[in-house]
Amino acid sequence: MLKIEDLISQREIEELKSTGKYTSKNIKKIQKEYPSQYIIGYVDFYGNKIKVNNKVLIPRYETETLIYKTINYIKTKIKNKKIKILDLCTGSGCIAITLKKEIDNSVIVASDISSKALKVAKENAKINNVKIKFIKSNLFKKINEKNFDVIITNPPYIPTTEKLTKIVKHEPRRALISGKYGTKHILKIINEYKEYLKKGGFIAIEIHETQKEILEKKLINYNLKYSFEKDLTNKTRYLFIFNE
Repeated sequence: MLKIEDLISQREIEELKSTGKYTSKNIKKIQKEYPSQYIIGYVDFYGNKIKVNNKVLIPRYETETLIYKTINYIKTKIKNKKIKILDLCTGSGCIAITLKKEIDNSVIVASDISSKALKVAKENAKINNVKIKFIKSNLFKKINEKNFDVIITNPPYIPTTEKLTKIVKHEPRRALISGKYGTKHILKIINEYKEYLKKGGFIAIEIHETQKEILEKKLINYNLKYSFEKDLTNKTRYLFIFNE
């Protein structure tokens, strides 16, 4: 069995120690590929403390890059005094919270289908001292507001055929899996977003690295202006659609 030093970072080890959770029981759990983040109870995401448990996905660096790119597009494309943002599938609330802290004039609405995830997201909003409106909704179903400048989402996008790692298997399956090709939720969002997005606004979506070809066919068919973009490892992981 691998040593804990070979499985998690030194920083995570220090976090376990500082929280009193560096125990033989927890070390054995990590050695069996249980997420250390769930044991620690929070992660550092974009410089913010985000509480996590097994009711929400663990925020990852790919989503930090999605936010970074989204902020850059907001600065270049959105000139309103108030910027209205919708975060679909908010999970832990990490995207909504980060955008609220990074965009001073933002008004944020965040939604999720899971009541348990929303509970965590609301706690994270309090921890980070930000005001966000949370709504329980299956994608756009219960979203009554319109005229968003930005819609951002890290939806379920893993294909049912993909073998999950042992660590990922501990995360909520409903927040991960999205049909045979992993595109069920993304295609539904593409079909419905225009009703909620202002002219001149854009939508930002985190996607699976295998999905560009499938999604591009739909985008071309709809005659949409879009940009597929890469993460820090040069994989195509983001789709931006511009409502021009």
